[in-house]
Amino acid sequence: MRRRVLTILSVMALLAVLRLVEFISVHSLTDEALNRTHEILSDVRADALDAALQKARALDQLWDERAVRLEMMVDHKSTDDVRYALSRLIGALECGDRTSAMIYAGELEGGIEHVSERQELSVQNIL
Repeated sequence: MRRRVLTILSVMALLAVLRLVEFISVHSLTDEALNRTHEILSDVRADALDAALQKARALDQLWDERAVRLEMMVDHKSTDDVRYALSRLIGALECGDRTSAMIYAGELEGGIEHVSERQELSVQNIL
């Protein structure tokens, strides 16, 4: 009986540690991505589209490198939505379309926030 209780407690502790590592990994990436997105939005508002394009490409590279590891833990569709928004944003910036860039940057921001929110421990996410 004692072994069963210890085994159950050990498994629960291991799961809690894994959940914490997952939470930290996801929030580290999404916090950095959101900060970069805000910088891109600021550049687009200031009509500095070349600077925004460089930052968007850097964010795209960061997302491609780090999101792959998270896709085992996070809804794959959510990370893909961020990729698609980034692609559209980069395309708009390459064309010099400030209005579309603002729209896609907002979409990107919402997508990144969604990835972060999906990892919150809440009744909605559990059910």
